[in-house]
Amino acid sequence: MNRRMRSLHRSMGAAIALFVLLLSITGIFLNHSSDLKLDKHYLTWPWLLKHYGVSNVQADAVYLLDQSVISQFGTEIFVDAKPVTHAQRPLLGGVVLDEMIVLATDDALILLNSEGEFIERMGAAAGVPPMIQNIGLFHGAPVIQTREGMWRSDFMLDKWEAISLQGIGWSLSSPMPDSIQKQLVKYFHGEGVTVEHVLLDVHNGRILGAAGVWLLDLVGVLLTILSLTGIWMWLRRIG
Repeated sequence: MNRRMRSLHRSMGAAIALFVLLLSITGIFLNHSSDLKLDKHYLTWPWLLKHYGVSNVQADAVYLLDQSVISQFGTEIFVDAKPVTHAQRPLLGGVVLDEMIVLATDDALILLNSEGEFIERMGAAAGVPPMIQNIGLFHGAPVIQTREGMWRSDFMLDKWEAISLQGIGWSLSSPMPDSIQKQLVKYFHGEGVTVEHVLLDVHNGRILGAAGVWLLDLVGVLLTILSLTGIWMWLRRIG
């Protein structure tokens, strides 16, 4: 019986030695986190950012208008990686008109200047036809497609006439450019994941999610059993 107990004791000791070593190392670093400024150092390894869900941001809509990238995240409208205004309705497209960017939702036109700064929002009260489905250009003039047909205006956007034309350059969605994607990731998620955050998650097992917490609990149980069997064998030896 004593031989079996020693064998079980050694087996459990070998099984948890790696975990104990990992807990000890991360515990030492976390104990000196302030001195080492671990909350000021960031890790940007792609696989780690992906694990934490900060390696990507998914826009609801993306449109490339000349040199500007227009995107929508929820109700927020971005020009490149800069938030400029809000829209409660989904963005359907946009065009560049002279020195102005004109964006369309189903119930309004959103006007930005060439620097991407908000100018105004024009809806039905400003004479814009309702139920917009798309926006485009025909020989430089803005055209919108609605459920009731097509309408054309001039650069003032104050008068609209019903038309039936072919060859309109409709606004189409585009993939997000990688350079803007990286800037948006930084905008939404910051510089990356701090060393302190990663060490803490390794230390408490949360680096592996819920399974990691249960695994650490199992290690705790094994450590308890290991301690008890060690005490039992010691008492047997001196008894």
